[in-house]
Amino acid sequence: MKNIAVCLDEEDIIRISRILADDDKDEALAFIRDVLEKKVRKADRPHCVPVFEVSYRPNQADHFASSDPAKRSRVNG
Repeated sequence: MKNIAVCLDEEDIIRISRILADDDKDEALAFIRDVLEKKVRKADRPHCVPVFEVSYRPNQADHFASSDPAKRSRVNG
């Protein structure tokens, strides 16, 4: 697995400090599940997507297959 970095806001840091001060294992697990899991998953997703995947619309291929200009404008619209 690749290395990733996650940003913790002030609220997260305070929560970690409380967990450590209280030695609260249940709250530590809840923090991992509630905060870290989401941030790790988000950081692990691919960030670069080819423009053709971002701009793709259903039936877009019909626009290029049609020889009728009126039909092309309806597909684009």
